[in-house]
Amino acid sequence: MSVVVANKKLKREIPPPQPPPWSDLNLDILICIMGRLCYVDQIHFRVVCKNWRLVSGVKPIDKLPWVLTLNFNCKHDYYPITLHDPSSCITYELGHEIDRSSLPGFGKLQVCGAGKNGWLLVAEISPNIGFDSNIYLYNPFNDWAAINLPHLTSSRIKATFGGTSDLTSKDCLFLAVHDVGEDQEGMRISTCRHGDRKWTKQFTDRRSREIVIGVFHVKGIFFCVFKSGILGSFNPNTKIWSLLITSENMDLVELQNLAAFEASVVESDGEVFLVYWKRGYKPWHIYRLDWLQMKWVKQVSLGKRVLFLGDISLLYSADGEIKDLADRIYYQGFRKSYFYPIKSGIGKLRSNALIRQSCIHYEARSDHMLRVWIEPPTLYREAA
Repeated sequence: MSVVVANKKLKREIPPPQPPPWSDLNLDILICIMGRLCYVDQIHFRVVCKNWRLVSGVKPIDKLPWVLTLNFNCKHDYYPITLHDPSSCITYELGHEIDRSSLPGFGKLQVCGAGKNGWLLVAEISPNIGFDSNIYLYNPFNDWAAINLPHLTSSRIKATFGGTSDLTSKDCLFLAVHDVGEDQEGMRISTCRHGDRKWTKQFTDRRSREIVIGVFHVKGIFFCVFKSGILGSFNPNTKIWSLLITSENMDLVELQNLAAFEASVVESDGEVFLVYWKRGYKPWHIYRLDWLQMKWVKQVSLGKRVLFLGDISLLYSADGEIKDLADRIYYQGFRKSYFYPIKSGIGKLRSNALIRQSCIHYEARSDHMLRVWIEPPTLYREAA
């Protein structure tokens, strides 16, 4: 007996198509997603995989400086720290603190300068004559990053750096302008590098009675600005100190009338501004350094730019989403930030609806004694 087996075709089950991996998303889609994230989430986004690290788009509003606050009104032996992101209006409480030093009395904390990747040059200045002040580097964007520099015996210090914007590099030269001796008079310029055990004295003028308001570095030369408008320079290669603008070649009449004002110096890409300002007072006075004629020229407008004034001062182009911030000077109050509208000269306003809307990025309040503008580390495009 024969058996007939039907000729049946065996059906092979085909698995459903698998979606492409997230790492293969189109770059345009990744940029769109990136543009909807706050700064901290952008950092997390870029560490997911190699392709996502290629996305470097940052919203214009994310270019605004953050606000670093240190709370001195605490009963502990450290300064609690927060960072405020204006693009997302989020305030982050950091998981570390700056330890208070053993300085006799209550030291004044001063942020002297800012380098790339979030590094700050900080001085904790002793209020007592003859005691050392602590100077160190600090990065609030790291879990805990601090590098000590040699102590400096002084109660009045203005400091900066040059040679490179990387404060952790051995090529970085630190410069401090400070008072001399126990009488706290005169002026001395000292320098140091990483690894030095003490500051090197470069220049001393014991007769100087001028008040130093700022120091900065441009094209290999350090510059020092005094409240009276006098400008000096120090060449670290030749060790020569020179006066570029003096009382003899400057009209001091108007500047002398501003003695009751606070004064700040702002340097941005070689452009230098001298700002005389007073909270709750109008008008403020702005001068720009004319490098060719070597004199201060009064300004009536910043144009399409916005100035953030403080221990660290920053000058930004006001375009795109932040165009409404043009021709303003933002500054720090005790609990929050305010701005001064240059053209109208109104000063600080709290009730005007338009100004409330424009200030929304910096509405965060905090109990503190130090608020500092700070630029977050740049999101660099990395090679594939």
